[in-house]
Amino acid sequence: MSGELLSAINQICADRGLDPATVISALQIAIADAYKKEHGEHTNVKVEIDKLSGGLHLYIVKNVVKRVENNDTEISFTEAKKMSKDIVIGDAMEIEIPVGTLGRIAAQTAKYVVLNKIKDAEKAAVVEFYQSKLNDIVSGKVQSVRGDLILVELEKGVAELPEEEQIPGEFYEIGKRYRFLVTKLINEENNRHVILSRGSEEFLKALFSMEVPEIMNDQVEIKAIARFAGHRSKVAVSSNQDGLDPIGACIGQRGMRIAAIMGELNEEKVDIVKWDLDMIEYIKNSLSPASVSHVEYDHKKNRAEVTVPKDQLSLAIGKEGINVKLASQLTGVEIDVVEAVEEKSEASEEGSTEGAEA
Repeated sequence: MSGELLSAINQICADRGLDPATVISALQIAIADAYKKEHGEHTNVKVEIDKLSGGLHLYIVKNVVKRVENNDTEISFTEAKKMSKDIVIGDAMEIEIPVGTLGRIAAQTAKYVVLNKIKDAEKAAVVEFYQSKLNDIVSGKVQSVRGDLILVELEKGVAELPEEEQIPGEFYEIGKRYRFLVTKLINEENNRHVILSRGSEEFLKALFSMEVPEIMNDQVEIKAIARFAGHRSKVAVSSNQDGLDPIGACIGQRGMRIAAIMGELNEEKVDIVKWDLDMIEYIKNSLSPASVSHVEYDHKKNRAEVTVPKDQLSLAIGKEGINVKLASQLTGVEIDVVEAVEEKSEASEEGSTEGAEA
């Protein structure tokens, strides 16, 4: 390898934020592998690259033996002695060979491997960059759609929005900017990915932290979140400061804060409910916006039967049962909603009694 090529590698590394030592190490491995493919996989090859001059040296390493049984891996003591007077049987002898013996195919293989290593190193740099942003909101532009996978161009590099992290029914327009949560980082060799999310509960929580300063300052605390992404979510909040209304803080003046959050979620409905240490009160709150008449809670079975007025039944259950399902997820309690039985009027009861006596 000439000094010019070394300069080129250093320039590429500088432009892409890579470590030259990583690329040179990959080049050494690639050259050794390429040589083995042409001259036998059992050949022991050693490659040295001078990191200052760019000089390349290629060696075949053979064991010094009395009688040779394998020419690829062994050299006779007699032959070895001609090259080194200090050699003894059992030593590993490095025999330098011309770099030109690599051949065209080996050179192409080495080039291919090094290019892949550079790409992998670039991806590694991107993953490392977002290590400090894990579980934070980032802004990105949709680059392309590959089946169910959305590729997103971020501040640095490209990240992935898999199907399970998308908001169901949301259309991702190429070139349009969205907010995402950095939810997972995969940093394995040749398998490096930044995974984003918009459909998770954690994304919703991060949006609240961004839009509601009281949450960021720990004056208001999110106790629990239940979400059917794309349809409806419930967020239970409490106040850590006397006199501060946690629901009002999340809604904001004229509803601006919750409107901003719902707008980011493609108008997904978000119910903000007050968390309560008393499970019965918490269950009542969780079924908001429905009014609850009575709650029978069995803490041993972790189950509750909730009675609601007739005109509140459909509201309490919700479309396709979403409201009661979310309430169950939010509280961690299995909730059954039943309609209140209408009591007979006093007059009707008296009439029934008189009729029976007659």
